[in-house]
Amino acid sequence: MKITKHNPRNAGLTLIEMLTVVAIIAILVGILVPVLAKQKINAKAKLARIDCSSIAQSITQYNMDNIGRFPMARGQAANTDGGDVTFSMHDNGPTGAVPHNSDLMIILSAMEGLGGNTVNAGHSRNAKKFNYLQAKMADSVEKKGMGPDGVYRDPFGNPYVVTVDKNGDDKCYDFFYGTEEVSGMGGEIGHNGLMKEKLSNGTIGYVLAGKAMVWSSGPDRSLSPGTGAKKDANYDNIIGW
Repeated sequence: MKITKHNPRNAGLTLIEMLTVVAIIAILVGILVPVLAKQKINAKAKLARIDCSSIAQSITQYNMDNIGRFPMARGQAANTDGGDVTFSMHDNGPTGAVPHNSDLMIILSAMEGLGGNTVNAGHSRNAKKFNYLQAKMADSVEKKGMGPDGVYRDPFGNPYVVTVDKNGDDKCYDFFYGTEEVSGMGGEIGHNGLMKEKLSNGTIGYVLAGKAMVWSSGPDRSLSPGTGAKKDANYDNIIGW
């Protein structure tokens, strides 16, 4: 009978071999983690664009059902140079305070109020009590959905910015994207397909045809006022049109 001697070197992996395996695994993880993270961001961005479209459609339907009226507080004044109303900006517009989008969302959702906002008390702004927007309720002001304050936020936690055609010219001039600094490209068509137009005050602006336009500040949750739409913090903004 032939006897084979045991070779301890064949009993398992050497230290060098183990380190090599660990290094390979680390490299694979280093490659996969950024890819998975990007896919997660892209998935959230897709959901945000769907929300933007749903909000705009809900506002348009409300406007049709209510003889040209928009889902906002009675007497709400225009706050943009284009004579329209932008909701949920981070500061004040050139002609007045910018309201939270909670005004819109409470009315569209047929609620009387939420988080201290009683804009639709007695269903005065939605007498038919029709639920135009199926917004998911969130238990935090940092989560996606309609928060306890009534503000509707995207999957990154940003309040949706909404502009409605208050002056009834079937064009929306947004407080942020309406400016030449952000949307201008030197031609008749600006960034994101907005149309160049001379405003009533003589300045140049960029508008979207329709009753509503919706967007958010995207994954970085930041904006760069006065900077082009494709530059700096504006580059990853979620555009809903």
